[in-house]
Amino acid sequence: FAPAAALGATFPMAIRWFANNAVNPAKSSSALYVVNTIGAAIGALLAGFVLLPAYGISGTTRVGIAASVIAALCVRIVLRFGGGKYSGGGKPLGLPDPKPKKQKGKPSGLPTLVEPEGSTPPVRWVAMVVLGLSGFAALIHEIAWTRILSLVLGPTTYAFAATLAAVIAGVALGSGAGAVVVGRTRRPAAWLALALAAAAITASGTYSIAGTWVPLLVAQQVAAASTSFDQLLRDGTMLTAALILPTAACLGAAFPLALAIVSDPSKPAAGRFGLVYAINTIGAVSGSLATGFLFIPRLGLQPTLRIVSGLLIASALVVIAWGALSRNARVAGALATAMAAVMMIISPAWDRDLLASGVYMYAPYVPKDLDLATQLRAGHLLYYREGAAATVSVKQLTGTTSLAVDGKVDASNRGDMLTQKLIAHLPLLLHADPKTVGIIGLGSGATVGAALSHPIERADVIEISPEVVEASRYFTTENRRALADPRTHLIVGDGRSHLLLSQRKYDVIVSEPSNPWIAGVAALFTHEFFAAARDRLAPGGIMCQWANAYNISDPDLRSVVATFRSVFPDGTVWLVGGDDVLMVAGTSTLDSRLANIERNWTRPGVAEDLAAVSVRDPFSILSLFVGGPAELERYAQGAPLFTDDRMALEFSAPREIHRRTSGANAEALAALRLEGGGPATIKAALDGATAAEWRNRGGMMAKADVLGVAYDDYVKALTMDPTDVAALDGLVRMAILSRRGPDALAWVKSLTAPGNPSAFGRGASADPRGLGPPQTAEVLIATSKLFAAIDAGADAIDAARRAGALLPVKPEALEQLASVYADAGDAAQLDATILQLRAVAPDRAATHYYAAVAEFLKGNVNEAVTLAKRAIAADPQYAPVYDLIGAAYTRLERPNEAREAFRKSLTFDHHDSSAYTNLGLIELAAGNRPAAANYFAEALWLAPESATARAGLARTR
Repeated sequence: FAPAAALGATFPMAIRWFANNAVNPAKSSSALYVVNTIGAAIGALLAGFVLLPAYGISGTTRVGIAASVIAALCVRIVLRFGGGKYSGGGKPLGLPDPKPKKQKGKPSGLPTLVEPEGSTPPVRWVAMVVLGLSGFAALIHEIAWTRILSLVLGPTTYAFAATLAAVIAGVALGSGAGAVVVGRTRRPAAWLALALAAAAITASGTYSIAGTWVPLLVAQQVAAASTSFDQLLRDGTMLTAALILPTAACLGAAFPLALAIVSDPSKPAAGRFGLVYAINTIGAVSGSLATGFLFIPRLGLQPTLRIVSGLLIASALVVIAWGALSRNARVAGALATAMAAVMMIISPAWDRDLLASGVYMYAPYVPKDLDLATQLRAGHLLYYREGAAATVSVKQLTGTTSLAVDGKVDASNRGDMLTQKLIAHLPLLLHADPKTVGIIGLGSGATVGAALSHPIERADVIEISPEVVEASRYFTTENRRALADPRTHLIVGDGRSHLLLSQRKYDVIVSEPSNPWIAGVAALFTHEFFAAARDRLAPGGIMCQWANAYNISDPDLRSVVATFRSVFPDGTVWLVGGDDVLMVAGTSTLDSRLANIERNWTRPGVAEDLAAVSVRDPFSILSLFVGGPAELERYAQGAPLFTDDRMALEFSAPREIHRRTSGANAEALAALRLEGGGPATIKAALDGATAAEWRNRGGMMAKADVLGVAYDDYVKALTMDPTDVAALDGLVRMAILSRRGPDALAWVKSLTAPGNPSAFGRGASADPRGLGPPQTAEVLIATSKLFAAIDAGADAIDAARRAGALLPVKPEALEQLASVYADAGDAAQLDATILQLRAVAPDRAATHYYAAVAEFLKGNVNEAVTLAKRAIAADPQYAPVYDLIGAAYTRLERPNEAREAFRKSLTFDHHDSSAYTNLGLIELAAGNRPAAANYFAEALWLAPESATARAGLARTR
């Protein structure tokens, strides 16, 4: 405050020196304002784009200090060598203004000045009020647009710097134009009314396109050039300027025009102009406070921008009503103001689905030949709230519920559930007797829910956004209503401040911030933050810090680890899934505590909570260990540290938003374990792992959608035990989902190769096609599924037939054969297979199902429905039957029953693209085009190549 106040005081002082006795004080003062504002715009750009990234906070501050020192030296030089005269002429430099002598006529020593129209005292008062209102509106405009652009350009420091620079540059340009007008007009009030009306028009026009056109334009730019950050930064900066600069320029022009109105040749300019400047600044400060603490949290962004337009319209009307304007000027001002009012009133509601979609983040994932807007809008927006710190939304897309902050997904109930739970379970399992837990970041609440499954006494959850707290109610199944637990203490505030200011000690601290490319988040990856966390640990306490291995450069990730190590030299790193990093450390080395994971597994409720993410044994967690102190020292060697002063991560991380770096970073981290082998407990767990443990680990990875790792784990399990049917099934599923059918076929062939006899069952058949020695039904069924997955129908039928010919006959083999015939539409062969199924398993749900499929293929739809209902009666959880019954009801023109059936199908498999396509076709037939388009878009997120979904989507337009 003190430096800002001192800098603010320079303006009226400079006016007194430069413009007090000028021929036109308003024009000269405006020139000073222009130059000052241009300097401010340059300073904003340099600080955000150059100085802070290169020199840090202290270096940037020193540059500001140096600029002030240079300015002071310049003043000293002018005082000493400036010839002893004011620039404006009149009296010696450095001397007080002579008091004008009272005499008739013009004041002594002052040049003749044409009295500007409208210079009566009431107008001067009105001008001051108008400048207060315009200052108030200007800061509302800036802050609201900062928040809007964080939704569409990303909440990076670059976006904030560009917004600030655009506002200041606009003010500079506008005030320059206003200064020119002041020197040439006798009617500043008319021009002021016009400037305010123009500001209202531009403000109304830009915010009317903010909710649809702007995010679409950004989406197109990002999709076209997502790998070129510099180009995206240039485009984003230009877009920001185009949106913000016009209104800012009009507001800038208002300042010199108001100075001209309050100008009085009989009185010194410095006091009056300084007062105007102060009123304008007070309005700006008030606007800033009101916007952040009242308007946006209470009303939202679009109504807040309507306030801007309303204030500018009101200001223009005040000048039109009380200013000394000619009739023509009043009419012109009234028409312009009316136009702004109409634009404000008819402005359409913003497209929240598009704003919440994170266009800057997810547009590149939309296939190039699909409609960007439709794909980004897909899903159902369950919650949307514009808060003081961020815009928070909850969306359901293809069965996954996700929570996003400023469009970037921070939590979901699908793939990242493993990380959300393990970040709490891992340190709590390592701790022998945890009682108090501090969790920074609520997210979905799954982390605190996981912590509460342990016998702790208190869990403090620190969340900066009250909107995130509200949104977490959509995850009560995943978080087990954690906020209602009496042990939970919610603190709505800044997590870092809590650690610095609180005196409470914690046995476990969990920090799960968002990605560090988001402005402000990098402060949770600095040496000072980790030190604050260490100071809040109780004796024997453990810290668990999340970091991302995706969308981050190799040097930045190494620096994150180096910074953590600088505070916790005995730290460890664990790799969850493919790209989530957990850095875990305690007040002492963790080697002796690794055995606690298995020991504490029996805590009531812990194993049950972990089973929800398919973590079924301690080995699955121990296998995630990648490095201890020695490995991390090598990994982070030479990497610079992140500090509060040199927070380079905040500026380098945004450059990696669209770079696919998770694979390379994960490989580099995984290699750490190969280098040292890990502590004894880890070595023993890996060396002694059984086939069942590798299979369980594969299940954990599959649940987390890490398909490649899951595939490799199933291979390890089958290598150790070729008879593991569950591992074989898992291998086939992962191969099909990850499109590795040919690789899996070759590997399944090796199961019965010489030297690797299979023992899946009693029956076996020699393979006449060279797939190896005698094959079992399980291997043949797996082979058939893999052949079917690569569209080798004849081979799939052959393998399934040979599996069905084995004794004892397995119904699974016949079901696979029936599946291949059904996919081929071969009703005759399907009937023959059904006869065999009825002989082997007459009451099995699959038997009724394939019988229903056969009838459906033959056109006997009512009979198909009857048989499908028998399948449901035999097993209500038999998922395929619901798609069939939905198709049957569709053909019978019973859309309500069909819709219900397809929705039921999705409860079993949220990623069944055909169910979404069928639902889209039903809605399209019913004339509900928006719902149909949404279903087709969801189908295309899952299966972009689906011709039916593409054709259906085209018909919705």
